[in-house]
Amino acid sequence: MNILFVNNSEVNPLHSGIQRITWVLAKAFEGRGMACYGANFEKDTPTVNGLFRAVQKLDFTEEASQELAAFIRRHGITRVIVQECWPLKKLAVVSRATRSVEGCKLLYCYHSMPGKEFVPPSAGAEFYRLLHGQGKIRTLKKGMVALLPRGIFRRLVAQRTRRDYAFMWEAADEIVLLSASYIPLVEQLAGKAEGERKKFWAIGNSLSFQAYLPEEEILRKRKEVVIVARLSERVKRISTALKIWQRVERGGKFPEWRLKIVGTGEDEGYYRHLAQRLGLQQADFEGRLPPQEYYRRAAICMLTSAYEGFGIVLTEAQQMGAVPIAFDTYAAIHDIIQDGRNGVLVPQGNAAAFAEALERLMDNEEERERLARHAIEDCKRFDEEHIIREWSACLG
Repeated sequence: MNILFVNNSEVNPLHSGIQRITWVLAKAFEGRGMACYGANFEKDTPTVNGLFRAVQKLDFTEEASQELAAFIRRHGITRVIVQECWPLKKLAVVSRATRSVEGCKLLYCYHSMPGKEFVPPSAGAEFYRLLHGQGKIRTLKKGMVALLPRGIFRRLVAQRTRRDYAFMWEAADEIVLLSASYIPLVEQLAGKAEGERKKFWAIGNSLSFQAYLPEEEILRKRKEVVIVARLSERVKRISTALKIWQRVERGGKFPEWRLKIVGTGEDEGYYRHLAQRLGLQQADFEGRLPPQEYYRRAAICMLTSAYEGFGIVLTEAQQMGAVPIAFDTYAAIHDIIQDGRNGVLVPQGNAAAFAEALERLMDNEEERERLARHAIEDCKRFDEEHIIREWSACLG
């Protein structure tokens, strides 16, 4: 079988969870005798990583659809896996191409939480960017939106959201979600009646690493808490993590512990400024680096996101024995974390409860070791073999 992966940009496993999973799947499919090709919307960026056998560059024109259709025919591609296509006019380009090729099926992978559109921007992050000259007009608009009452904001985005999900429904032959819990949400947002069925698949993300932390290394964990994230406030809410960490530092019980923040993004400057304003002395911004060694060293992994699609950092942390602690903000998190067995879940938005739960973990080495052992064992249900079997059934 010949497969085409479509992404927004050149695939780099360090850029995002979606791109990391694209990399893992393509490598796994090739290892099983499938031929993998790529397409992306970075027209002027050269292909350098050699992940795919050939790559087609796209833009938003009708000509791009025709060229993609010719690419699909030339390479005998029968399955198109759309990993990233936002805004949805990109999906329109791909859909036109696949519809014109007989026997070619388009699978749209929605790598997020359905309904994420109703999460507003962060006023603090937007106005920090505005004050520092970052995209002034766009940032001002987003800052003003962030100040709207929640009900008004939801009404403003509702019509566009329904239109987008209805288009996604029509453009794809099948839809792949990260959790079965998301299926009714997509049906509702697309405005589809119960009888209007669509072929859905629920496939979690494969584990990122080739090996698990050896059990004996759990005993050698450092006194570190790690955050691995794209530094973007609207989704990741790292400002909340910094305020939680301020509570820990002010408590004075854990002077040997450090918070390691791994990643970069548009709000890095805002976070550095906030960390300084909060007077944090035990927090380090590490930049964009391969995260595996940080998970391996850290005893705990923190997630304070407003939402995730799956939460690949949680399974990465579990694989390396870093106990995950997270806000209970999205349905799929329950596919990964069983509270009190392989991680800790905290009621959404309760920063005080999060700080207390984090301190209990930091103060109890025996409990961390127990949770870490279960985490390593339980995340194996997302191993490559299991996920590839699910994808093989999906691809037919």
